[in-house]
Amino acid sequence: MATDVIPHNDSDLPQSNPYTTGGSAGVRQDVILVIDDDTEVLNSVRRLLKREGWVVLTVSDPLEGLQMYETLWPEIQLVLLDYFMPNLRGDEVFERLQRINPHVRVLLTTACDGDVSQEMLQGGLCGFVQKPVSPRDLIRRIHHAMNHHDPLAPPYLPVTAQIDQNS
Repeated sequence: MATDVIPHNDSDLPQSNPYTTGGSAGVRQDVILVIDDDTEVLNSVRRLLKREGWVVLTVSDPLEGLQMYETLWPEIQLVLLDYFMPNLRGDEVFERLQRINPHVRVLLTTACDGDVSQEMLQGGLCGFVQKPVSPRDLIRRIHHAMNHHDPLAPPYLPVTAQIDQNS
């Protein structure tokens, strides 16, 4: 099992917030963190989501994913989380993500829908995607999860730095 962070360009990392300086000023650039131990899946999902215009951060180790989320959580709008991984299962990672940010948006990916407990769904999980999934369905479900409304969440307050799209 791979445990390395998939290499990415500096332009993929939020410098401080998900606003772009290139193109239209003040246009929000959504950031998605993908945590999956399968590097082939990470690379495919990363390419797909970047083509859709999202900033994508990928991590193959759930503990590294938690560290990244803890550091960058104000920047990250959605976590795409695999269920079966070494070290921690998806439900354990979800619980820890919620300790960092109780309003975290998580879309779980799993090979078996039986892995998604009612407790996770009732606990704020935005949904789940059963593998294998078509690119079109994954994009649709991500859009749905991005629009998932948590009535207890505070209104979005933008952070102050910028992502340079031209790097």
